[in-house]
Amino acid sequence: MKILKEDEVRQFISDEKLRQYYNENIEDAHLNELLSRYSFFKKNANSIPLDKPSIYYSIYFWFVQFKERYFELHGHDEGIEQEGFKLLEEIDIELEDGVDWAVIEKIENKSI
Repeated sequence: MKILKEDEVRQFISDEKLRQYYNENIEDAHLNELLSRYSFFKKNANSIPLDKPSIYYSIYFWFVQFKERYFELHGHDEGIEQEGFKLLEEIDIELEDGVDWAVIEKIENKSI
C-alpha cells in the first residue's frame, strides 16, 4: 500500500486535466488544488491501476489535506466533517480487511 503524494498524482493525471476538478467558487488556489486531487481520486477510484488500499487511503489523504486547509481558512464545518465519516464508511466497505485505523491515524497526524 502506498499513499500517492503530489508528484505521484501526476503519473495518473496532468495538472491541466486536474484543473477540470477545480471548483470555480473557491478563491484559494491551494484549497482548490487539494480539492481537485481528492475529487480526481474519488471519481476515478475504479479506473486507477493500483491496489485498492493505495487508492482509498490516497483518497482519504487528499480529503484530510483539503479539510485541514478549509478549516484553516473558513473555520470548522460540520458538513465537511460528516463527509470524512462517510468516506471512512466507504473505505470500510471497499477494502476487504476494512479500515486500517493505524493508517488513518498516521494520515491525520501527518506522519505518512
